[in-house]
Amino acid sequence: MSAEQPRVGFIGLGHQGRPMADRMIECGVRPLLWARRAEILDPYRETEARIAASPAEVGATCDVIGLCLYDDAATDAVLFGPDGIMTTVRAGTVIAVHATVGPDYVIDLARRVAEAGVRVVDAPVSGADAARAGELLVILGDEDGDGARCAPMFDAYASRVVRVGGLGAAQTAKLLNNALMAATTGLVFDLFELAGELGLDSSALGEVVANGSGACYAVNVYRAVGDARTLSVRAWPTLHKDVDLLGKVTAGQQVAEPSLPGVAAATIRQMVRRRTD
Repeated sequence: MSAEQPRVGFIGLGHQGRPMADRMIECGVRPLLWARRAEILDPYRETEARIAASPAEVGATCDVIGLCLYDDAATDAVLFGPDGIMTTVRAGTVIAVHATVGPDYVIDLARRVAEAGVRVVDAPVSGADAARAGELLVILGDEDGDGARCAPMFDAYASRVVRVGGLGAAQTAKLLNNALMAATTGLVFDLFELAGELGLDSSALGEVVANGSGACYAVNVYRAVGDARTLSVRAWPTLHKDVDLLGKVTAGQQVAEPSLPGVAAATIRQMVRRRTD
């Protein structure tokens, strides 16, 4: 890596973050990685990645840091906890928040780290396993062009970086995206239940709607998983978190009924029932 390229750190090697880290390694970015559990890092010890002993080491070493954690609590722990990034971070560092944490969190985070000279980039991602092929979507909200500093990292795992506004705008866009996913998932549940009641073969119907005018992402997810209960168990935690966040963002606003947040919330109630069946 040339001297001009930023030193990249990355924390959050879960279902979404692991393929993102893998892509960076394949593209020669050589990220500095940290994980709470040592076994998570074991697959990377024989790669071109570097391994940090703590988040503080990431903060002391890196110019750009990607955080792909589950929620605001996990993000705060890595940043502000004992031996956290902010204990050693240098002025001028850019922190890209890939987690879906809501607009208020990233705006407040930018305020909290500003005194240390740290910049925040609002960068939730979408596309699930698309990162493995370098085709993830990064939804970008930034100020003063800070997102451009993250280009070596984003370019490794994303084929699209779409700027939607300033800090918080990307979080709002991601919440709307996930609410639409939740709402269409509920319709897909209803579709296949109705098909069964009408005596149609679900596999054949799946082939029809996946290739017809009713095609949508949720249909292919449902077909891959195979049944509503399994999909509910897998998808419920994340969609529940994100639909709840959108509810907080839209609280107090006048919205027509049935609203997107309302339909998405109804799907979450469906998922809860199926998880406990």
